[in-house]
Amino acid sequence: MPVPHEVRSESIVVSGPTPQMRGMARATQTAQRIRSAHRSYTHLFQTLGIEDSAVKAAAKDSLAALRDWDPDQHQEVTGAAMGAGLTPADLMVIIARTEIITLADRSALPSQQDGPRKESSTSAPSECSTITFAADRAAGAGAGAPCVGAQTWDWYPEFADLWHLHSVAALPGGYGYAGLAEYGMTGKIGVNSAGLGCFLNILFSSDDAPGGVPVHSVLARILGAAGSVDEAVRMIEDAPLSSSSVITLIDSEQSAMVEISAGRTRVLDQRGYAVHTNHFLDGEFAQTGLLSPPNANTFDRLEFLQDTVSCAGVPQCAEDLVPLLCSDLASGCVAKLPKPGGTLETTTLASVRIDPAQRKIAVSPGVPQYVKMRTVVLHAP
Repeated sequence: MPVPHEVRSESIVVSGPTPQMRGMARATQTAQRIRSAHRSYTHLFQTLGIEDSAVKAAAKDSLAALRDWDPDQHQEVTGAAMGAGLTPADLMVIIARTEIITLADRSALPSQQDGPRKESSTSAPSECSTITFAADRAAGAGAGAPCVGAQTWDWYPEFADLWHLHSVAALPGGYGYAGLAEYGMTGKIGVNSAGLGCFLNILFSSDDAPGGVPVHSVLARILGAAGSVDEAVRMIEDAPLSSSSVITLIDSEQSAMVEISAGRTRVLDQRGYAVHTNHFLDGEFAQTGLLSPPNANTFDRLEFLQDTVSCAGVPQCAEDLVPLLCSDLASGCVAKLPKPGGTLETTTLASVRIDPAQRKIAVSPGVPQYVKMRTVVLHAP
């Protein structure tokens, strides 16, 4: 199993005159890795106790939801599946992994109000910590400072070499974008040529279900078609989502954190620094919010980030946010190293920074402490 900060991530350029041909161009370069990701997710869902028949049914339902909501992206997924030697439903096992995970046993998960429990669980992951800064122009705070964002992307260590960087050319009438994605996905964390960036944290609700448009498909559509935070918010509100997440949006003027609770949305008010981990901050959504695993450290991570930003100055670029993510490695807080023994716990696979005004994203494998070992900088095409 590769150590996350030693991974040399692949970087690809994707283009094509039609959605299907763009999908095929993606698969031409990554077919073997796409098939590996499919096998790894099939194994992960088995480990989480999800029946294979349920996985396939959920993938087909999400594929149908995507076809109805975004026919062009459905064609792109179809092209990528063809190029990888898979069916479109097979590819949706990867793309809809957040929705499929809702099928894992959640009967033992505590609510946010109950707080975490001490026992461990393999029911689902806890992942990702995000920071943004947007000047409070009404109050004059941070005037002249750029809007910037950063996050740690945490996932299972088995997937440490199953993500890549991509630069994706625009389709007619849309925007090009750059960022990171798991093999088989058309989008994830990134920035587009309009200067709009997006981050992602998973959340959990007792109302979650499989079968909706995958949140990763929503991210791909935002990157390919939204020209501002406001446009992206409307896209999220329009999407028939069935699981929970928070999508953090940032452009050169503003930032917004959009919490999604089983399809319902809330836009959190943001000025200055804003932080998010893996529990709902909206009071109403928190009532049905769940913690996963039961010993999740999401509250500890949020408190750590709140403390670090409270003492931080105004950032001049996204790189200034990196030290704010550097928790003590021994604590396993925001920056998480893999645990020995093959335990089913998440680790920090990548550290990401976005400067929207420069259409720039910087990605480093592993924890933020190691960004100087390897950083790849991409600009949206």
